[in-house]
Amino acid sequence: MTETKPVEPTSGTPANVYDHSAPAATAETKADADGDVEAQKAAPAAAASAYDDEAGKSIGIAMFICIVVGFALGWIGGGVGSWISFICLIAAIVLSSTITCGCCCGSNLNLNPKVKRWSTATLLCLVIQWVLAIIAIFIAYGGAAMGDTTGASIGVATALLVVTQILYILAGVFAGVFTWGRKSCGNA
Repeated sequence: MTETKPVEPTSGTPANVYDHSAPAATAETKADADGDVEAQKAAPAAAASAYDDEAGKSIGIAMFICIVVGFALGWIGGGVGSWISFICLIAAIVLSSTITCGCCCGSNLNLNPKVKRWSTATLLCLVIQWVLAIIAIFIAYGGAAMGDTTGASIGVATALLVVTQILYILAGVFAGVFTWGRKSCGNA
């Protein structure tokens, strides 16, 4: 990370311009330039330790379980399966938004921004999935109430529901990568 130093204003230069040039060479960087391989290997490890590799894993596991259970029970249908699926969806949205927004128990997580993006992707998939499911339900019931005899509204609603299931699967993949695939995806 580069240091920002205020630049003295000159003629034609505003006073709020910052210098983003690399900091001056120190004794450590001079030793690295001399070919000290051990010092070069230790430097990336020190930079990577700025973030907690285990931060948010328990929340991620809970989020993944909610998504998988909600997806599985959504296929069962009926009264109980649909309600439990809906509750799991809302719980997964709350958990992923806690990580993404950094509120409640997510405020003290020291997550790498690259890892946090997987939680954000999970949240986006779940919210879009929920909105599309509501739209599909309104289209299906609206078409039936209006006396749609061609089945066009049912066809559109079915297409939207297929998209929602794909988004559900993507949310599960993103939650799994957030929880267990941090290092394998080069994010930690």
